[in-house]
Amino acid sequence: MIETIALGLLTIFTIYYVYFITRIRIGLLSLQVAPSASVQPIVTVVVAARDEEKSIGQCLLSLVQQTYPANKYEIIIVDDGSTDKTVSIVKSFSERYSNIHLLSLPIGIERGTAHKPLAMAHGIDQAKGGIILATDADCIAPSRWIEIMANHFEDNVVFVAGPVVEQNCTNFFSKLEQMEFLGLITVAAGLIGSGRPINCNGANLAYRKSAFISVGGFGDNGSSNDDESLMNKIAERNIGKIAFAPESDAIVSTPSSNTIISFLRQRIRWANKRGHYEDKSILFILVCLYLFFLSFALAAILITLEHQLLLPVILAFAVKAFVDYFALRSGAHLFLQRVPFFHFVIAELLHVPYIVIAAAIGQVSSMQWKGRTIKR
Repeated sequence: MIETIALGLLTIFTIYYVYFITRIRIGLLSLQVAPSASVQPIVTVVVAARDEEKSIGQCLLSLVQQTYPANKYEIIIVDDGSTDKTVSIVKSFSERYSNIHLLSLPIGIERGTAHKPLAMAHGIDQAKGGIILATDADCIAPSRWIEIMANHFEDNVVFVAGPVVEQNCTNFFSKLEQMEFLGLITVAAGLIGSGRPINCNGANLAYRKSAFISVGGFGDNGSSNDDESLMNKIAERNIGKIAFAPESDAIVSTPSSNTIISFLRQRIRWANKRGHYEDKSILFILVCLYLFFLSFALAAILITLEHQLLLPVILAFAVKAFVDYFALRSGAHLFLQRVPFFHFVIAELLHVPYIVIAAAIGQVSSMQWKGRTIKR
């Protein structure tokens, strides 16, 4: 009886997983590069920063070296209670570049809420640009980043997600993490290309300020008032078109976690943010995907009791690995990355247990971020 149930669940959710990944591959083929724009709108780059003295300098350096005319964009850095030299570094840049502005998140903000979205909203409120570009304080943007992201804003486009890759590293675990991160961006790009935006990465986003205001900004759902919830609200309310910038010159780079502990903490934090969607069908999709991973893990565990499950589990793994590999290859080609086969196999073996554990913990734990506990 147990064998039959486990086999049935594994079969059903494996079929769904294949459908999901296939849709992503098809969506990647639908992505289009932006045409050259005849008009260059005023743009505001907003960056929330907290204790980023090691990276904020390189981030700002990349933002002031853009091909976009300096009089057409401003950079707003919102300090979120930094206790290191972040503020002094930003001030030194603002003294040299007139389009860099430093703001501080008001002290009276309610504790326990997600501070980064509050810092971002504070910066957006002060922004002069009609288009907001967002990245993280530890990221580096290529010189054509603003130009390309701004070019994607045709008349009906209100939200543009862009590619993010982890910086090259020699650490074996970091290489696995780099591949996993590539998978997340590939999924985001493919879903947007297929007309079903679900996830995005806050290190490379752009949206119209008017669209941000019209949906009430990030909202007030605790840790869930993030970039993805903003994108989902814009999509659900039909505010305008959501696009993905596939150009290699728009790829923003971010550092890897480098250690297993920091990697798991980050992924648990990301999982913790999920769950508040206006479009409830998104939750259905995510639950179905999680049930695939969970049914796979349970079937693998039950092999010790029901040996007949060994072949179905091997077949399910082979099918998953097959569709994952070619989807990842498509994303790697688009974002100038590589998929070493050995690293891919190791990552696949770890993929199921890591998803099952991280997602489960994320639903019940509090988020810890830079010395703060963030409520769900």
